[in-house]
Amino acid sequence: MTKDNFLMPDYYNTSKPKKEDKMVKRKCFYCNKEKEMGVFERYCSVICRTNGTKNYNSTYKVGYWWYTHLSLYGEL
Repeated sequence: MTKDNFLMPDYYNTSKPKKEDKMVKRKCFYCNKEKEMGVFERYCSVICRTNGTKNYNSTYKVGYWWYTHLSLYGEL
């Protein structure tokens, strides 16, 4: 066996299998255009996502209040 015709054993193959994304035809939550989107997508474009979530208030939203709070009081 030489360097040119060496076969790599299966346990050395660390590459991930290629995953095909399922595309679903769905209406955009902002502009109601029908477009093929991924399983978890809800907006047809970045502009629709920005405009659609601009005034979205949620308790699960990631905020940086604690960071600004700490910097105001010199704790950082």
